[in-house]
Amino acid sequence: MYKSNFGKRMRAVMQNRTMAKYMGINSRKVDNITFAIGLGLTGIAGCLVALLGSIDSTVGQSYIVNSFMAVVLGGVGKLLDTAIGSVIIGSASIFTENYTSSTIAKAIVLLIVIIFLQKRPQGLFVIKSRNLDE
Repeated sequence: MYKSNFGKRMRAVMQNRTMAKYMGINSRKVDNITFAIGLGLTGIAGCLVALLGSIDSTVGQSYIVNSFMAVVLGGVGKLLDTAIGSVIIGSASIFTENYTSSTIAKAIVLLIVIIFLQKRPQGLFVIKSRNLDE
């Protein structure tokens, strides 16, 4: 995303599609390849989740809230930030489960994340970039 030529094209199309088109980037091709990469990653994730339990229509329901909290806590932008956010949420959850039940532990962790985001809404890590709209 940051080092390869395709990553630069992907970010250019994502940030300003019209300007990327005028710079000679085929935005339709970039969209198709990005979508294919996303589908591939989704397929790999589905295979990994299939190893954990049975497959039915609600297979991801138990993971979605924690995943969303990890992305929001870590800050949107880099995979490492999301991983750090997930380690923090997982550690807090396990720590509170030792003293309470798992349901109360999830509620406490959610409350901690809500309080944290009230104080720092951009998350733990912020991507510094030029903002031309201000």
